[in-house]
Amino acid sequence: MRIGKNAKKALLTVAAAALVIIICVVVYVKENEKKMMPQDYPFCVCFFNVGQGDCELIRCDGVNVLIDGGEAEYGYQTEQYLKACGVEKLDCYILTHPHSDHIGCSAHILRTFPVDTVMTTSFNEFNMPTTKVYEDMLAATEETGAQLVEVKGGESYSFGDLSLKILSPLEETDDYNDMSITVRAKYKSDAFLFMGDASKDVEAQLLNTKAVLSADVLKVGHHGSDSSTGEAFLKAVSPDHAVISCGADNAFGHPHASTLRLLEKYDVDVYRTDLNGSVIFYGYGHKLNVWCAS
Repeated sequence: MRIGKNAKKALLTVAAAALVIIICVVVYVKENEKKMMPQDYPFCVCFFNVGQGDCELIRCDGVNVLIDGGEAEYGYQTEQYLKACGVEKLDCYILTHPHSDHIGCSAHILRTFPVDTVMTTSFNEFNMPTTKVYEDMLAATEETGAQLVEVKGGESYSFGDLSLKILSPLEETDDYNDMSITVRAKYKSDAFLFMGDASKDVEAQLLNTKAVLSADVLKVGHHGSDSSTGEAFLKAVSPDHAVISCGADNAFGHPHASTLRLLEKYDVDVYRTDLNGSVIFYGYGHKLNVWCAS
């Protein structure tokens, strides 16, 4: 089959555009490599800019824990972020829930970095995901020999001096957002609360459990949607800082104005990946410094 001149030109244009994007990603990461590698600090938490998606890295005394990763199209960019932070292997990879904006690039990451443990939510016959990205993740986990661990609320895990308290899910539902793994990570006196896409219903459940929710930094639920971050919950967490992972000019209107107003009401410093780019908190476990890409 012969390809016409116009078709050849179109293919070359597409290839050139793809090459430019890859070069831009590499240049961006290289330019910020030193800033994105706080090697002099034992603890850092990175909120990577992956558009309308979630991706967080916890580094603690040589331990690497990755939470989500964004859509499949961000696989190479997430890989470069991790390498710029000096990551060679992942001790734990937490996949909060099976939506593609959280686990889309997970198969790529699993096949690129050695991973000891993959943490997922437990599903049964009535709510088992059947999407290609979820099946690709399972296949990559099996191929690479990573240990698959299904977690639920109330469980605790330790990785050296880093403690992870799994807060939810607490019950079965067919709403994948509310099946999100929510986790409180703590190193010395610094605490972070990662809410995935959990809604106000889950927040109410957590308040009823009397679990410790206080955190210095809150990863705001569901990209700042008005379906998450209720006032009673925010008061219980009482964060100094909040991070909202969302894409520039996204079609969902995230973050919602009401969420931003509530955070402002409680004098919370807000960082947004659509405005600030990647955000990194780092320190020695008793006082956090903040770096933003822009």
